[in-house]
Amino acid sequence: MLRVYLDQNKWVDLARAAVGHPLGEPFQDALAMCRAAVQSGIVSFPLDMYRYWETSKRGSDRSRNEVVDVMRELSRQHTMAVPVAVLDHELDLALQRRYGRPARPREQKVFGVGLRHIAGDRMEWPELDLSRHPQVAAALPPGVRAQLDNAFCEYLEEYLLRAGPTTYRGLGFDRADSNHAERFVEFENKLSAAIQQRGLTGDAIDIAVRAADFGDIKPAIIAALQNIGMTYEQFEGSLTARGLLQFMDDLPTRYVTNVLRSAKHRQTQQKWEPNDFTDIVAPEAVKIFEAGWLGIH
Repeated sequence: MLRVYLDQNKWVDLARAAVGHPLGEPFQDALAMCRAAVQSGIVSFPLDMYRYWETSKRGSDRSRNEVVDVMRELSRQHTMAVPVAVLDHELDLALQRRYGRPARPREQKVFGVGLRHIAGDRMEWPELDLSRHPQVAAALPPGVRAQLDNAFCEYLEEYLLRAGPTTYRGLGFDRADSNHAERFVEFENKLSAAIQQRGLTGDAIDIAVRAADFGDIKPAIIAALQNIGMTYEQFEGSLTARGLLQFMDDLPTRYVTNVLRSAKHRQTQQKWEPNDFTDIVAPEAVKIFEAGWLGIH
């Protein structure tokens, strides 16, 4: 199956085409092709966490729901994990290639269905609670209960995708607490200042970027090392500057992200912007897992 990742602006273009908006006219043929491809079963348009996030920021209920309608139609709730979700698997494979351990690397699953797949064990997913109606629960045949559970899950999936700023404020959710893009820019600006202060150029920038990322994923590295009976201090002490580069580049998702970050840090005339977060961290880090993968921006 060919998996096609659409950036947010492309979802908006297709939504406009679906409702007959004048700005969507140039994308009518594209929408028809996407619909036909989905119906044939040969193409999947998976959503990621950042599509949920960007969509939830649209203040207009009508506009947001138009985008969601097209997302649900073309994605069929197919989703993909965030890059950090596959990091444990990558670390185990990198350590196995270096030390021959662990014997059984932790498994990964990049693609799945729904927000539950995206969140994994980082989100406590509510279940249908019939405890207030014990007689009803006891009388339900197992097959009917399973259907109710599925319907409840479908409702939650749609509700979370359609939720907008008003809904989140009503739930007491402060978006500033999850403003990952701004924090990403702040981190990269600090790194950029350090690079310029030290006068780093060429390969030295690559080392600086990877060293910063090495520190960022330290908790995951420590956990992976514990599984093979090695301490972080032992591991860190065995790495030269070149060894650090090789290890970080042996982690596919980090390699793609760090190459893009290094390129951006070389372009000193270009400022870091919030959009860089989704452009660098989101789709590029996952596309390497599938031969049939296409990103459209």
